[in-house]
Amino acid sequence: MIDRSSIVRATTYALRLIPLCASISLLCAATPCMAAAPASTQLPDTPVGHLAGELIRHANNDSPVRITQWAPNVLSASMASDDKAAFVTDLASAARDSGGLDVFDVRTDPHQPGVLEVAVKGRRNAQAALFWLTADPAHLDRLTQAMLVPMDNPLYIDWPKKSVSHAELGKQIRAVLDGLVRVSDFSGCVTVFDGGETVFDECRGLAERSFNVPADHQTKFHIGSVGKMFTAVAIAQLVEAGKLSWDDTLAKLVPEYPDQTTAKKITVWELLHHTSGLGDFMVPDYFEHSARYVNPADYLGLIARQPKVGEPGKGLNYSNAGYILLGRIIENVSGESYFDYIQHHIFEPAQMTSSGFDSEDAIVPGLAVGYFHDDGVFSRTWKANWAQGIYKGSPAGGAYSTNADLLRFANALHGGKLVKSTTLAKMFDGEVPNDGPGAIGAGIDERLSHGRHIRGHQGGIEGTTANLEMVWETGAAVALTSNEGPSQHWLLAEEIADLLAAEGTKN
Repeated sequence: MIDRSSIVRATTYALRLIPLCASISLLCAATPCMAAAPASTQLPDTPVGHLAGELIRHANNDSPVRITQWAPNVLSASMASDDKAAFVTDLASAARDSGGLDVFDVRTDPHQPGVLEVAVKGRRNAQAALFWLTADPAHLDRLTQAMLVPMDNPLYIDWPKKSVSHAELGKQIRAVLDGLVRVSDFSGCVTVFDGGETVFDECRGLAERSFNVPADHQTKFHIGSVGKMFTAVAIAQLVEAGKLSWDDTLAKLVPEYPDQTTAKKITVWELLHHTSGLGDFMVPDYFEHSARYVNPADYLGLIARQPKVGEPGKGLNYSNAGYILLGRIIENVSGESYFDYIQHHIFEPAQMTSSGFDSEDAIVPGLAVGYFHDDGVFSRTWKANWAQGIYKGSPAGGAYSTNADLLRFANALHGGKLVKSTTLAKMFDGEVPNDGPGAIGAGIDERLSHGRHIRGHQGGIEGTTANLEMVWETGAAVALTSNEGPSQHWLLAEEIADLLAAEGTKN
């Protein structure tokens, strides 16, 4: 299967180099800014360029039914069946919902030979999207990789290139939020804290669409993998207390794990950094029986049965399963359930009074309903995520929170209320390079912008897009929550963090 999340991140960062889009590229913060070939609106005279032209012509001229009949014929037999189905669905959505596609940027990347990136915009509502295409070397008339993913980039055409006043920053954020509402029917909240004051705090859209309940500052949102930071900080607390070490093995700390041969090779440090070689637990068996998986111990057999994706310590493979195991380690070492531990040692010290973990059948006052599109990039039809097969949040993500609570967490972490500064510094030793700019620390991502460290984590799944970014040297932070997803809306928090990092520096 195509690693869709990695490709989306990589192509999003690459396309932020387009002059008409972002201001200060996240990629430029870490690497030279000429990773991709010069921008063009002309498709190349190559096999993959010809295939891209065919896709766009059919999307502009055929019915969705005709698309579903034709598109599989240009996809290689080597493509996974679910990747084929996803691409055909997205292309049919372009034919049905976009009003026609116009190309506004074409790129190749020497770091990804054979890949063609084609940015298009729908004529109906200006929704932008990216084709990510590779021709099959053995059958040049077919695509061995094909994706169509949404883009928010054109909304940043007027985004500042240098630091601005707080008033101007608020104006810019407001303009992008209004654009997201117009283009993608955005619902969610953005809050910015800097210099001891709340710079921006506004919400858009609906927390619940059936009864038209608006989202507001008290709305609780699911935050996806942002919650991995809670798990990582809990592990750091236990290390600090001398109850475990970074180098302890999974076998030592979870002796009940079924695959002890593998567990003896995996350390806590590797679990935190996604270098354990373990993969995901979100497989058909999980979604079909998700009510069985409530506590970390419930997942152990499921995780042990999944194929390994690498050797421990040999490379980055983003692993939700690894964080479930960290949750079980927290339970075994602390003597508390994972959820009680996070409540008592993270939420309460940080004064996060509106955060928690809910199950699918729980009633949580003020909790937004999650929404997603399952019928294509350009679809305007929302579906509630009631039946997505995730029964309860876990150490890998799925907690709920508010922007105010997320910023309280940022303040508590920055202020040393959760772990000591020396412990936190250790969490960023030996970082693992990420797919995009920056690196993965022990449960918290980090990148440089204007010479300052931006730390945080994103979250995204059906019905959720979230991001918490902290400018470490200044204590500034931005929280973005949304009950729509997965989407690229988390990029707004990154753009804001860049401007916060630029304050007081030579641009």
